[in-house]
This record gives sequence, C-alpha cells and structure tokens, in this order.
Amino acid sequence: ISNLYINRPTQNHVGLFGLTNSATIKNIGLENVKITGESGVGALVGYNTNNSTISNSYASGTVSGNDYVGGLVGLNYYSTVSNSYATVSVNGNNRVGGLVGDNNNNSTISNSYATVSVNGNNRVGGLVGLNNNSTISNSYATSSVSGNLYVGGLVGVNEIDSTISNSYATSSVSGNDCVGGLVGVNEADSTISNSYASGSVTVTGNDYVGGLVGLNYYSTVSNSYATVSVNGNNRVGG
Repeated sequence: ISNLYINRPTQNHVGLFGLTNSATIKNIGLENVKITGESGVGALVGYNTNNSTISNSYASGTVSGNDYVGGLVGLNYYSTVSNSYATVSVNGNNRVGGLVGDNNNNSTISNSYATVSVNGNNRVGGLVGLNNNSTISNSYATSSVSGNLYVGGLVGVNEIDSTISNSYATSSVSGNDCVGGLVGVNEADSTISNSYASGSVTVTGNDYVGGLVGLNYYSTVSNSYATVSVNGNNRVGG
C-alpha cells in the first residue's frame, strides 16, 4: 500500500488499522505513509491489543502524534510483533519509538528493527519508547534518537520485570537526563542480556548518561557491552 495519508491530529487510535482486538495481521507493506494523530498512532496499527499478532510487515514514511507513537504500532498491549520493521521518521511527545511507542503487559517484539529518526520528549527509543512488563529479543535500531527524559538508542525505559536480549543499537542518542546508547532507564527487576551499543555512536546528556544504560535501578545487565563515545555532566559512564 503506497502513499497512505491520514491527518487526524486530535483523534486517538490512528493508523491503517486504528484498533485491533485478537487480530492477525501479516505480510503487509506500507510505503511512503504520512500519518498524524493524537494518542495511539502507528503506520500499521494505532492500538494493537488483546493477543493480536503482527508479523512480516513493514512501513516507511513519517508518523506524528502526542502519546504512544510508533513507526509501525503506537501501543502494543498484550500482543506480539515479529519479523517486522519500520524505516519511518517518528515525532511525538511521550512514549515514542521507531517501531513501537509502548510495548506493554506481557507483549513481545522479536526479530524486528527500526531505522531513520525518532524525536520526542519523554520515554523515547530507537525501537521502543517504553517496554513495560514485556519482552524484546533479537531486534535492533539504527535510528537517530533525540529527546529530553529517558532516551535510549533501542529503548527509552525498560521496566517492571521486562527483558531485552540478543539486541543492539547503533543509534546517535541525545537527551537531558537518563540517556543511554541502548536503554535510557533499566528499572524494577528488569533484565538486559547479550546486547550492545556500538558503531559510530555519540551519547550526550546532562545527568545519568551511559554508553549502554543511563540509569540501572534494581535491575540486571549481563553479557553486554558498549563501544560508544559518551559525553555528559553528572553520573556519566562508558
């Protein structure tokens, strides 16, 4: 599907499919989209919910919104995205990701990636803005990522028993507080394993700035590394 245009800046659940419920979506390509909405905005699905599945699908173009904004899916809730990608410029305010804005409540993202640029304010990631009680595996981001708080090359915030494994970011990342080459904040019994941030990457911020993770709080990082240029003011680590 080419040149899909949706301009609904005050409407929630905006995308080719606004809201899914126990749906199966597969083998769909969206090229050169221009999508604008308020909350729950994605090129393919605005709000993917209730054990819905998206696989072997992709999107390119631009997606803009305020909250829960993703290149492919705005909010992925108790659902799955696999073998999919987005080459989308994404712009939003809160929970903004190159592929998925918010991956929440036992949701899964696997074998997927995002490229191009991601810009937001809070919880901003090259692949996912917020990963909450959910799993990301075998995925990557090569996006330019900029934001204010909780900004990561792959994920802005990884929280509440969430897992990131076998994944990486080669993203240029900039923000103010809690900025990481891979993850901005890893907290609340969450885990990062067998993952890395590498390449021609510069991480810049003011406070809590890390080549791999900006802030690791009550959580675990294992078998992971960063080969990243890091610049910051306070609490800065490779």
